Amino acid sequence: MTEQEHVVVLGFDGEGLAVATRESWALTAGDAAELYRAARHDGLGACVFSTCFRVEVVVSGPREPDALAAWTRAHLAALRPDAPGDVFATRADAEALRHLLRVASGLESAVLGEAQILGQVRRARAAAQAAGTLSPALRLSLAAAVRAGRRVRQRTGLGRGAASTASAAVRLADEAGGLGGRHAFVIGGGQIGRLLMNQLQGTGLAQLTLVSAHAPEHVGFRVLRPEHLAHHLGRADVVFASTDRLALPVGVARGAWSDGRARTVIDLGVPRNVPDEIGRIPGVALHDIDALGQVVDARLEARRAAVPQATGLVEAELRDLLVELDGLRREALIADLRRQAERVRSETVAHVCGRCADRTCEPEPGHVPRCSDPDTLTRTLTTRLFHDLTASLRQRTDGLAEDDLRRLFALDHD
Repeated sequence: MTEQEHVVVLGFDGEGLAVATRESWALTAGDAAELYRAARHDGLGACVFSTCFRVEVVVSGPREPDALAAWTRAHLAALRPDAPGDVFATRADAEALRHLLRVASGLESAVLGEAQILGQVRRARAAAQAAGTLSPALRLSLAAAVRAGRRVRQRTGLGRGAASTASAAVRLADEAGGLGGRHAFVIGGGQIGRLLMNQLQGTGLAQLTLVSAHAPEHVGFRVLRPEHLAHHLGRADVVFASTDRLALPVGVARGAWSDGRARTVIDLGVPRNVPDEIGRIPGVALHDIDALGQVVDARLEARRAAVPQATGLVEAELRDLLVELDGLRREALIADLRRQAERVRSETVAHVCGRCADRTCEPEPGHVPRCSDPDTLTRTLTTRLFHDLTASLRQRTDGLAEDDLRRLFALDHD
């Protein structure tokens, strides 16, 4: 019989955690693939998304929430045996689903209402789909999360203003040393890098350079291959690093920045892209991603004012999702009942017909089959179908309501 499918979320919001702790839990695509492989092996649903500030692992299956959480913690510990496991909070069922919807809506982001998280949830869902780990409950839940995130952005002011990691980084660079008339380098052509390039347009920079191994030449800024960085880095006044690897080697930076000129370096990577030693080079001010939380956003109050409306939309979406999941469980129960009824029917036909001496139900070609003893066949079938139910009812001592049973089986009180 199908058991109830539970959903748990193990995750942390890294805003209050040290960068080193977040680095230790920066799950790679390979880590996610290993979790997906284990989930498939154990018949569980799973979806993983890891960002600069948070890691969320969503697992679903016909196990109790405590068992699902233990399974997830064990597999996370296997991926990172030396990383602290106590940073993960566990949420189950309705609370887990509420958290998932709030994350996708930007309500749980370090930069309130950040624009990138919804896209990250979409990509994580697509990866889980490709891995074959989207269980029915997880598919409904992630669809609701994306829907909630989209509605919050369309109907409230939560997403308005400088509500992205990239925009906060540009604001930080402007406040730290200014952008007008300076030369900025963006190292990394991924999503954050592209957002940075967009945000830096119109800031008064004298020159803008994208350091990327694959980006094509572009009108409006210069494209530099990573192997040529050392030769050109000396001209940089502001550097944004956003890759999945070391972006700025210490030796390269020391060689290029020996003149002591004031420079700003903002490291948006988790794990960090820029070693701490670079911040000790004379004239260099190094900021990691935690510094973004200190950026004053002039529109933050407006976004905070939108939180109650956004929360209401999330709660409405959650109610609809719980109804959908309840319907999913009922459909699974009905399917189980139908399978059991078909098994009983097949066994009954084999039993009754096997004892019948007439065998008129085996017609000659072109003749319609006719049971010679339909009364015995149907009485036996009815008895066998209701045997387990009636036996269970006689043994129940928990005060099962008679009215509920009558409604369930459409029985008249008469």
